[in-house]
Amino acid sequence: MARISNFFLFIFIPAALISCNKQWQDPNTSVPYTHTTIREILIAPIGYDSAGVSVEGMVWDLDYDLLVEDEKETPFTSFKIADSDGNYLNVFAEGNYPLTDGDQVKVIGVYRRELITEYRKYINEIDANSIELGKTSTLYNIYRYLR
Repeated sequence: MARISNFFLFIFIPAALISCNKQWQDPNTSVPYTHTTIREILIAPIGYDSAGVSVEGMVWDLDYDLLVEDEKETPFTSFKIADSDGNYLNVFAEGNYPLTDGDQVKVIGVYRRELITEYRKYINEIDANSIELGKTSTLYNIYRYLR
């Protein structure tokens, strides 16, 4: 009997406590996601609808605006993220992100095939939780310099 109580006291309880030692993540800013491509989402949009996704591509058609909800104005950033084949998804993110057309980015968020709310209409769009800048295309930098 003493061996069983020693097992629980010295082995089982510490092991249980160690397995519970995970870093807390804010559910409003974190989302479980699958890294995929824009092409894969466009091929099977129903499979990714309302799922967390991570895609990489180039920013274009960048827009900064204000979303008005119940007399409250919230700044937001919207753009299209495109792959090298020209496939693209719309991206919506609350806040103003320091982006320019041509930037390479990684977007993490929830993909919406079609969702209509009182204030927004999501069609083929990622509601972004995180936008990370990548390296910018050298050819695009030359184009911007020569303009």
